[in-house]
Amino acid sequence: MQIAVLILLACPCAALNIYGQPSAALRLVTLAVGAVALGAALVASRMYLVVDDEGIAVRFLRREQWLPWPSVAHIGVVSGVRGAETVRVSRADRTYVDVPPSLLQPSRPVGKPVARALLGDAVRRMESLRPPA
Repeated sequence: MQIAVLILLACPCAALNIYGQPSAALRLVTLAVGAVALGAALVASRMYLVVDDEGIAVRFLRREQWLPWPSVAHIGVVSGVRGAETVRVSRADRTYVDVPPSLLQPSRPVGKPVARALLGDAVRRMESLRPPA
């Protein structure tokens, strides 16, 4: 999910409780929705993907994976990771790291062929940063 959308979801919940006088039940629901949205935005903001001339870093919710270029065997697009297509970075030792789909999916709704093409572009940009062997 996009961080901005989650924050925008929390804003009306806060505004209703600050400026309105909702019933106790509505106040409880809006506070819960707002808290969950802000919590999800905080968690999502901690995830990242960095690709540079030294390698690839992927931070998940609780851990980070560092893949220096010499250990990277292949980068490609795969399907079915958390219900979506994403980029898989395969290591030379046959292990792999899947980039969380939320970091790579387009911000606006698009068809599967367009999303796959955008992921292919991301793979090409990653490969372009790999130093020559």
